[in-house]
Amino acid sequence: MRSLHVDDYNHDDYADKYDEDVLHEDNPIREGYHALLDWGIQTADVGKGSRVLELGSGTGNLTARIPAVCREVVCVDISQDMEEIARPKVAHLPQRSFIAEDILHVFDRPLGRFDCILSMYTVHHLIESEKRLLFHRVWEHLVPGGKAVFGDLMLENPGQRESKMALYREAGEDETVESIAEEFFWLLDEAVEYLETIGFVVTVKRFSDLSFGVLAEKPGGTV
Repeated sequence: MRSLHVDDYNHDDYADKYDEDVLHEDNPIREGYHALLDWGIQTADVGKGSRVLELGSGTGNLTARIPAVCREVVCVDISQDMEEIARPKVAHLPQRSFIAEDILHVFDRPLGRFDCILSMYTVHHLIESEKRLLFHRVWEHLVPGGKAVFGDLMLENPGQRESKMALYREAGEDETVESIAEEFFWLLDEAVEYLETIGFVVTVKRFSDLSFGVLAEKPGGTV
């Protein structure tokens, strides 16, 4: 299944601007960006022998943080231009491969199971039903005891959408208002509840007003 808005979020035209853009953490959308990526890698605890899947690898800012000791890294992104920028950053990973694909559709391939699945600032491009389908696919493709580590733009609950838009509109942050209105920020409370329903043990950490990290662990011994 291909996600509904995947072509809208193909960032080929934005690829050469992305790395400069994420340096501007005074922007509410970018606040906490690098701390969240650092947390993601520390939390994933990738070690020798680990098999890692990264969904939405973009320009390689997260991949570059993955230690070379891991057994294999499979990166997925729809943007070929972002992948071109990523390659020099990830040369320390000899067992890295790249799949140019939608992060949902890629699970139609025989990927096997992973010790860790990572995704940063990508899942908010999926509508709610697609997020839930993704969570199931992630569960199916993790080994028992495996970890899914997400970092993304989130609202704590649906009621925050209008209040956050009003807050940022008053502050003159029109681009942030537009992002909240047009993109599909996680509804954190609902996402956590759904992940736990699937069977994950979930931990949440906040990095800014709009950015959160979510660790979803698949209990060991679960098939």
